[in-house]
Amino acid sequence: MADPERTEAERTEAERIVERYRQRDASAALSGFWSLTNPVALHLAQERERVVLALLAGQGVDLRAMQVLDVGCGAGGEFANYLRWGVPLDGLFGVDLVAPRVLAATRAFGPRVTQASGAALPFADGRFDLVVQNAVFSSIVDDAVRARVAAEMLRVLRPGGWLLWYDAERSRNRDPHFRDVPDTELRALFPGLPLQQRRLTTHLGLLRRVHALLGERGMAVLELTGLFKTHMLALGHKP
Repeated sequence: MADPERTEAERTEAERIVERYRQRDASAALSGFWSLTNPVALHLAQERERVVLALLAGQGVDLRAMQVLDVGCGAGGEFANYLRWGVPLDGLFGVDLVAPRVLAATRAFGPRVTQASGAALPFADGRFDLVVQNAVFSSIVDDAVRARVAAEMLRVLRPGGWLLWYDAERSRNRDPHFRDVPDTELRALFPGLPLQQRRLTTHLGLLRRVHALLGERGMAVLELTGLFKTHMLALGHKP
């Protein structure tokens, strides 16, 4: 029997997240910033891609025959990356809470995107070789729901499979709809999962100022210092 209290907490959190993303998508300033036509957004995307590919290569992860689930896939913005990295289209799946985003992803990539909560993934145990989340947990402010989503990600990940994580670790964002995920919490969410970790993503406000003053070269130099990183990338291997 379902736990009514937990179900109500998950429902409340899901409703809050859906409304927050509806507001974000309606704001051209917020949604438009992350277009790759923006040099700052492009710089951050290229940095993350380089680090992801280096981590995967370092662990000998071959994506070409993998079944991949993107939890909180949105409109499928990351799907092009997975395809470029070798994941076959018929091996690519996603879930998201927000109906218009699910519709957009389905139109672009096919019917393997489902409107569902990460706290109740509609898949069998051990279904996927790689489970991914990008900045989903920082949008979840309820501790119990965070734990539930992490447990579901582990449940649908096969033994020997991989978890790919990217989220804010110490951004100090003051938005009440946003919470960082410190390293200690990340490890508590996925106990017993060995993690290869890299800090990346220069503080956004600082990066924007550097770009305004010094352009792409200034951003590249700042990145090389390794300072002011706000996010954590982690690759975990399920025993």
